[in-house]
Amino acid sequence: MTKRSWLNKEVFGWAMFDFANQAFTLVILTTMFHLYFVNHIVVGDESRGRQLWAISGIIALLMVIVVSPLIGALADFSGAKKRLLFVTYVVSVTLTASLGLVAPGQVAAAMILFVVGYGFYAVGENFMAAFLPELARHGDMGKVSAFGFTLGYTGGLSCLAGAAVITSIWDGPTGYRLVCLWAGIFFLLAALPTFILLRERKQREVMPPGQTMVTIGFHRLAGTFRSIRQYRQLFRFLGIMTFYLGGMQIVIWFAGSIAKKIFGFGEAQLAIYILILTVTAIIGAFVTGRFQDRIGTRRTIILALILWLAVMSAMLFVNAQMRFMFWLLGSGVGFGMGMLGTSTRAMVGLFSPPHKAAEFFGFYGLGTKVAAILGLTLSILAEKVFGGDYNLVVASSGIFFLVGLVLMFTVNERAGRIAATRAATEHNRQHHDYAGEIVDHENRSTE
Repeated sequence: MTKRSWLNKEVFGWAMFDFANQAFTLVILTTMFHLYFVNHIVVGDESRGRQLWAISGIIALLMVIVVSPLIGALADFSGAKKRLLFVTYVVSVTLTASLGLVAPGQVAAAMILFVVGYGFYAVGENFMAAFLPELARHGDMGKVSAFGFTLGYTGGLSCLAGAAVITSIWDGPTGYRLVCLWAGIFFLLAALPTFILLRERKQREVMPPGQTMVTIGFHRLAGTFRSIRQYRQLFRFLGIMTFYLGGMQIVIWFAGSIAKKIFGFGEAQLAIYILILTVTAIIGAFVTGRFQDRIGTRRTIILALILWLAVMSAMLFVNAQMRFMFWLLGSGVGFGMGMLGTSTRAMVGLFSPPHKAAEFFGFYGLGTKVAAILGLTLSILAEKVFGGDYNLVVASSGIFFLVGLVLMFTVNERAGRIAATRAATEHNRQHHDYAGEIVDHENRSTE
């Protein structure tokens, strides 16, 4: 049996950063630090703990929104995506492990560590995704993206399993502090193959006259907005994606609170639920990789949105006496996460020429973070205005998916791919002409 052309050591090395990333996403962001912060660091007031957790997330997300597109532009011009990825990796590992040093009552320290740690993690996630157009042809984009998500959720499951063992041996704050340390070590070791196997091709544009590395990011962003019509399918998709991912982020950030409030789950049941969700996310990403490139990425996203809408709608009609339904619906949520995450990232990859990949994935990161802010804001409103009525939060997420589903029919996948191909061809031609002028000038100077 011959080795598939898209599955090589570079793709594997790239996907290992996904494998490591999910240790942060699932263990720190979604479960353990959320529970640790809400139940143990903020002592004696669970409602206040949830509000401060949401505020921490909003501050971190706003910080990422400000810097991601700018840093992405700098990365494209410097050709230093891999080196910048390494910086975010080192800081994320350090701060992830440091979260375990926070003691009950040290609320400010916990919030600061989380905000900075999540900020570096999120920027690194954008840099990692920006390698996708370099690694895959349009015909393989879905497979490569799905492979990354499948391996990523497998990494999250592995880290969660370790966390479950730790909390079963050490109860309370001690267990959660050890889990933060474990997640940091996991992140440290799991991402190492990325820096060994993944090459840095230094896909970049020529620095325009009068620009420096300090000003080029702003110059590049201005140029992108001037040419927004050229990439209108990409930016149309990013706007729609921001909306429907708002619904998914509501569930991701507050899955624990939703399960506990609506179904009365304890922490052990919640841990099992997260494990099931992760297993089905692996299946969702794998299945998506099998058919996405054949039926089209836009159609795959539409199918994923239909699934999310059905699951969220069904959740409104179940209650604490129907817990068996929540296990089934949780499986649907996990499958939808795998589908939507894989296909959404692949769509941005299809619409991004390699020389602008870091910048465009910076906009992708901006979109996902705006979506998360929408989800967190709704959660705060549910806590403050509606007395923690998470049925309303679930209902609002369904509206996001419904509107996103309707708007996705306005995206033209073929036009977006053609625009990316033309931009890459034009860049290569200009880059070749510029290099030829330099060689010609040097030849003349030696005559």
